[in-house]
Amino acid sequence: MILTLVGKDQFTKDKLTEKFLVDSLGENKDDPLSKQVVYANDTNIPSVAGLIMECCDSVSMFAPEQAVVVHKAETLKADEVKSLTRWLKNGPECKLLLEFDELRANSELYKVLAKVGKVEKCEEPKSYKMQEWIAAMVPSHFHKAIEPAASLYLSDALGTNTRLVAEEVEKVLLYNPECSKITLDLVKTMVVPQRDIPPYEILNFFGMRDAAGYAKKLHEILYAGNGAEIKVVSALYGHAVDLLNFSALTANGMSQEEACQKLGKNFYTFCKLGNAAESCKRWKKPILCRVISRLAELSYEFKSSSWSTVSQEMALAALVVR
Repeated sequence: MILTLVGKDQFTKDKLTEKFLVDSLGENKDDPLSKQVVYANDTNIPSVAGLIMECCDSVSMFAPEQAVVVHKAETLKADEVKSLTRWLKNGPECKLLLEFDELRANSELYKVLAKVGKVEKCEEPKSYKMQEWIAAMVPSHFHKAIEPAASLYLSDALGTNTRLVAEEVEKVLLYNPECSKITLDLVKTMVVPQRDIPPYEILNFFGMRDAAGYAKKLHEILYAGNGAEIKVVSALYGHAVDLLNFSALTANGMSQEEACQKLGKNFYTFCKLGNAAESCKRWKKPILCRVISRLAELSYEFKSSSWSTVSQEMALAALVVR
């Protein structure tokens, strides 16, 4: 049995790894002598590929069978990938699980793994799908109901790291195991926001000229630090230019789908979620041009001089809050 997991959905990969060990080892799944866990980025191992092949070709003296689990397999060196690929082409009889964050489907290793075993895609949910993912995961995995507001808070606070979300929910339930439903108040008590807020999250507020939402999100992003002001300016500048070009293309008779294709934008993300058409109505061309010019100035000024966070916030807020 050779199983390959590809993607960044760690929660799903953890579940599939557990199932692999149960299917491979049965009641011996918790016996440390029955499994060999290897991290491909372990610098103490001279040859990770060599160790994988050695463990798969031999049986432990202390266990009736042995399974090999390889984490971070995307960190394998090029020569080790070649050695492993050659070995796998022979279809070895073994219990092997390889876990990758990324593996190109057109690579030789992927093709060989798909031929001699099974490849499972474990794609991390998109940020806008994370609330939906949490709302489905909690009842199925933890057998508890969860309020929509609580799943929204968790998605905002923790981002798309599925393993982290599951661990935080488990922590909440350890604190209050008798709860019949996971509520917003309960998760707020136990879960602290743990992610950097991506600058793109402010774009819809900016495009719709939602002053309250824009000011609130701007404050959250800027006070997260790590040079956030430059990222915000860059994101707003790019979005404003896209809106200006989108408006010009659709005004000349081009459909929204064609305009998105011309601009290299995803129609669903840019038009449906991003409300591009409505945003263009709310930003008149002369005002949008002045905003673009001001953003270019702010980009230079933020990079070349020292601004306090309060000053940065006020300058960027002035673009929308009038």
